[in-house]
Order: sequence, then C-alpha cells, then structure tokens
Amino acid sequence: MRSKGRTLRAKWLGRMLRDLRESAGLSLTEAGAHIVRDKSTISRMETGYLPARMAELRELLKLFGVDDPQLRAAMESLARDIWVKGWWEDYVPDIQVPVIDLAWLEARTNKLRHFSLPVIHGLLQTPEYAEAVMRTVDPDVPDDRMTAWLEFRMMRQDVLGRLEYTGILDEGVLQRSFGAAQVMREQLAHLLNLSERSNVTIRVLPFSASGLVGPEGGFTLFTLPAPFPLVAQVGTDASVVQTEMPKTARLAAAFDRFGCHALDAEESRVFIKTRMEEFA
Repeated sequence: MRSKGRTLRAKWLGRMLRDLRESAGLSLTEAGAHIVRDKSTISRMETGYLPARMAELRELLKLFGVDDPQLRAAMESLARDIWVKGWWEDYVPDIQVPVIDLAWLEARTNKLRHFSLPVIHGLLQTPEYAEAVMRTVDPDVPDDRMTAWLEFRMMRQDVLGRLEYTGILDEGVLQRSFGAAQVMREQLAHLLNLSERSNVTIRVLPFSASGLVGPEGGFTLFTLPAPFPLVAQVGTDASVVQTEMPKTARLAAAFDRFGCHALDAEESRVFIKTRMEEFA
C-alpha cells in the first residue's frame, strides 16, 4: 500500500475482518495461528495499519466461515484496491491521504450527489477557477505543488464520464467570485456545458430557501456497490472528512430536502446563464 497513513479502504477491510472474526467467536490469537501470524499482526490488519494480503484474506474468510460469494468478492476487490496502484498514487507526496480516499471513492461509486457550499464542487471546476480557489486557501503554495494539485483535480473529473452525478449549488456559490471576471464566466459556461450531459444534473438552491442550509456546509454522498455503506464527505476538497452512518442518513435527508426547494434543471440553466452574462 503506497499511500501514507491508513486509507479508508484499508480501514474498511480491517473493520470487516474484525466483525467477521468476532461473529465467529474467535480470538486474535486463534486467527493469527491459522495464517501463522501473531495476534499483534492480526490487530494491525483489523485497524488498517497492515492490510491483509489476498492469500491471508482468503484463509481468514475460510476460517470465519464466510460463504457469501458477494461478500467474499467485495472484500477481495477491496483488498486488491489497497495493494494495486491507482492513478492517484502518483500524487501521494503532494496530496493528503483523505483526498486520496476521495479519489478512490469517486472511482468506485455508482451515484454521486453533491451540495456545493462555499465553492463549486471540484469535479465541476475549470483549472483556472480551481487555482483561484486554491490560492485563496494557500496564497504561498509553490508553483510546482500547485501544478500537482491541479493535475490531480482534473484527473478526478474523468469519473463524470461514467457515473450518475447530481449537484445542488447554493446560490451563494454562484455569487461568490474567485479570480478575474473571465475566470468566473468560463467557469459558469463550463457548468452549462456539463449540465447538457445525460448523466449530469445541476440545480441551484436559491437564497429564498437559504434557511434550509445546515451548519455542515458542502457535502458529497457516495453510493457504492453492495455491501459497502453510503459514505459522505463533509467540507470542501481542501478540507476532507469522510463519515458513515448514522450521519450519512441525516445528510441524505438534507440533500433530498434541498432538492424539494431547488430550481429544476432547466430553471437552473437559465439562472446560471444569467449570472454568467453578468461577468461579460
């Protein structure tokens, strides 16, 4: 595993192994003896600090009596993801582990829902807008690191070619300028172009519904294949925290609530176009 620190996928695999071991009524020592490891090694596997290799995983699943083919396949896929290099691994020296986890989640999710506040979602950003946002957060970032950050963000956007994406933008996101007027005009034009895709829906939550917005700010909901849970990322791409149930249920309910009050897709395009023309 090349990422520094415990990745989300390593923690997931470890937690699943721990739950299966405890359900089977086996101790760390007993699990370790089966694969010729000591109990401290099994403990590190279960906490994600030393993810199980494929052969070890299969032996442990056999020991725990796991015969559900879907669960076995999901755990093996997770283990494979930990040890097989993804495109994001090339950016590990410059990108924090939670953001690496974000790229992995985006690559594995079937459906992504995002509520944008205070900036446009990273998957929808132009390079110029992204740089303006990043330099607002860290004005002293060296140019070489900025280049790496921008390349990483643009690479993430490839997922828009395959997944179902629904974004709700708080009106304040469209009113808040980053960079010169031309940067904002091109960014809003980019939103309009993306909204024409059959798999991308972009809607605007107007100020008239601003009382609905909670204290969390922006968030993303990731729907992954079974048996993995609904996962949420709270905050912006610059400050990433992933969370699971029960908090995800509350955020999913908030997203649905926003959707009830947001402009529809066509109304949102008109709103964005009007705002874009203000930057002429």
